[in-house]
Amino acid sequence: MSDGKVTTDKYDVIIIGSGMGGMAAASMLVSAGYKVLVLEKYARLGGRFSTVEYKGFKMPTGAIGIETGGTVERIFKELNVPFEVEPEPRLFYWIDGNTYEMPSRGGVRALLDILAKTSGERAKIVGRIGKEVASAKIMGAFKKGIADVDQLGRTLSFRDWLLQYTDNDDVLAVFRCVIFAMYSLSDAEIPARTFFHFVSKGLGGGYRVYGHARRGNLSLVEALFQAIGDRGGELWRSANATHIVVKDGVARGVVVHRAEDDKEIEVEAQAVISNAGPKKTVELAGRESFDQAYLKDVDGLHPCPIVTVYAGAERPFTDVPGMINTVGTRNLYQFAPVTNTCPEVAPPGKHLLVTFGGPPSSLHPMNARLELERHLQDLKDVLPGFESWAELLRTDTRNIDDEWPVYHSWAGYDLPQKTSVRNLYNVGDGNKPSGMVGLPASAETGIRAANEVKKTIKLK
Repeated sequence: MSDGKVTTDKYDVIIIGSGMGGMAAASMLVSAGYKVLVLEKYARLGGRFSTVEYKGFKMPTGAIGIETGGTVERIFKELNVPFEVEPEPRLFYWIDGNTYEMPSRGGVRALLDILAKTSGERAKIVGRIGKEVASAKIMGAFKKGIADVDQLGRTLSFRDWLLQYTDNDDVLAVFRCVIFAMYSLSDAEIPARTFFHFVSKGLGGGYRVYGHARRGNLSLVEALFQAIGDRGGELWRSANATHIVVKDGVARGVVVHRAEDDKEIEVEAQAVISNAGPKKTVELAGRESFDQAYLKDVDGLHPCPIVTVYAGAERPFTDVPGMINTVGTRNLYQFAPVTNTCPEVAPPGKHLLVTFGGPPSSLHPMNARLELERHLQDLKDVLPGFESWAELLRTDTRNIDDEWPVYHSWAGYDLPQKTSVRNLYNVGDGNKPSGMVGLPASAETGIRAANEVKKTIKLK
């Protein structure tokens, strides 16, 4: 810092990272009149809610399904920014070579009924639930799980909960797919309580009403930050936060390295909100700044890995107009023929497919090469002839130690927005509220952090 300087301009709040959590916090705070500075390490905004362009294809860096009518859209409405998302209110499942549309309600029962009707003798559900209809028996258990959700401990996984009612491989495969598609996590690693919070009437309006960004995710991000700037907020691109300044147990600012002048400066603020992930936040502020209980919680977080494939073609990948979850596959658990809904994200006459998958467990680093091989084999099985008429545009394997894992924390084990350092908050997918997932969860963390700032820092 000997050749650095302290800025004469001070901010009410500095936000590290321009992902959805940071954007949500910035939007709510500038709307309330706070002086906000957003620091983005890269030239491109949005983090895992952004776009990479290649050969005219606009490929998402993470999020593909964008919730409509919920928390995410609320952020845009707060600043009167057009929410250019094309609704895609249909969800499908691929089972044994066939694709089935899920109803707007009763999707779990529909899945079980489809399984019983289409899989022949192999899928007749017997065993612990005898000769009764599986859907009726398991749906009864589901109702009980929702009713008793607050009594379910965090140590009971969803898989162990389900094994109380059936050990049928086909039923287990269905719910393994459901869990992976929502949480990028094994059914043996997510608490049953977390899943039932999601599907409960109170918390789980969540992710059945969604759409795709008409011109790619980055177009939404840029529009939102334009509105933040119009209301007095500042954004520094290519500005890497190298240290969070903590004095007397209170966050007081951020040391920033700006690429444009290759200098470090210390920027003062009354509060700091980090969208860098809890572990990175601790690294930036120094472990000595936090109490031992908080450090133990942060050290115990488990990120989730992911495998993503982007493919282009001159013919539609499928005529299905929506996202498709795959049951019984090795690694693939969801794919989206995005151009069926938003043709603008590909060159004229071209089609874009985005797929997601993950290893059987997120506890240890995955073998990225092996998991990608399994993923591509699944694609060949689900889309026969895929390898002969589609072009692989990009593959993306992110391990648990990656800067951008799919989630910084397993669902159900997230940390609160507050840290043990006063006026220092975390937002994003390491701090998901119980029952929430994906972009809505990250947006909600930003809203909650902004509300905490409003309580402690009063405008003059």
